[in-house]
Amino acid sequence: MYWTEELIPLLRAFCFQRSPERRKIMTDDLSKKEQMAYQYAAQNKTEQAVKLLFDLIVVYAKAKNFPKAEALREKLFEVDAMALTEIIKAAEVIEEEKNIAIDRNHLDIWAELYKTLTKEESNALYFSLKTAEYGPDEVIFQQGFRNERLYFINQGQLKLIYSQSERKTLLRMVESGMIAGEDTFFFITFCTNSLITNSNVKLSYLEREDYQKWQTEFVSLASRLADYCSRLKKNYDAAGKKNFNRREHKRITVSGPIMFQVMNASGGFIGKPFKGELSDISVGGLSFFIKTASQKNALMLLGRKINVKFRFAIGKSHIDIDRTGVIIGVINHLFSDYSVHLRFDNLLSDVVVEKLGTISHVEKEPAEHPDKGAA
Repeated sequence: MYWTEELIPLLRAFCFQRSPERRKIMTDDLSKKEQMAYQYAAQNKTEQAVKLLFDLIVVYAKAKNFPKAEALREKLFEVDAMALTEIIKAAEVIEEEKNIAIDRNHLDIWAELYKTLTKEESNALYFSLKTAEYGPDEVIFQQGFRNERLYFINQGQLKLIYSQSERKTLLRMVESGMIAGEDTFFFITFCTNSLITNSNVKLSYLEREDYQKWQTEFVSLASRLADYCSRLKKNYDAAGKKNFNRREHKRITVSGPIMFQVMNASGGFIGKPFKGELSDISVGGLSFFIKTASQKNALMLLGRKINVKFRFAIGKSHIDIDRTGVIIGVINHLFSDYSVHLRFDNLLSDVVVEKLGTISHVEKEPAEHPDKGAA
């Protein structure tokens, strides 16, 4: 590799300069060098033009300005299509710098995807992705609207929700290492569900326009990404079917007070406990009513993990229920009443459910601190 000597200090300074003012000055200097290269080309000083363009490509590549580096490589090809050494070496430098620039944490999260790709395909995918951050309860895409992005979840938790009339149903939780939006990304259709953040979220997304470019530039990459998403969707659908089957357990109508408290991702409690009124229960979950004048607050419960406690009496003895689970449905009823539908993390024992079938009402005050014999 050869360098124009006057560009060596500029390369070092430009790549490591943090001052915006100094960086602007250096950018202006690079622009002047670029114009000089074009002047050489116009004067048929091809060798000088090739050398200067090659050096500029290296500078921009090492500064991680890959669009500019690639644009200059195209110019290099226009100036001298037979400068194969420089053209090939420039491509190698750009790919090498791209590989260095890839976030290792990102690679770890999406290792199963990247191991199916070549180095060039990996770089094409990574540098086509854009990043975004969201706070809790923000809409990523909405049922009934168009979506032209494929989302790669890097951090945080989201909920995929289906809305029908006043009923909101949780289809699945979406977490780090999962993809969302594939239904409308690979097929031109409207969203049949909504994706809403459940916590602070960091994600990457691919625009359909960039994906479509791959149909000619990186055909195998487009195909491999589609296959990867198809495999993930089958896994998601299988998990969803399993959860649906868990909701098919026989339900027993019960009534009485229940205490519930929202939990965070690490299993700790958020805020104070609230009271509700039990409606029914099965080995897989339960439902209860709450009263609130705020529809927003009620719907924010969807997809949240909560802990529930209540006590029911059998003769002179009693059994305390203490369970955690995820709220999979919230239904708006009249007069500010909402029914909340909870899926247990772990099934209740059949014995407990059989005992529940012998009663219809739980004790008036649920146990706040269930004993070690809690179900």
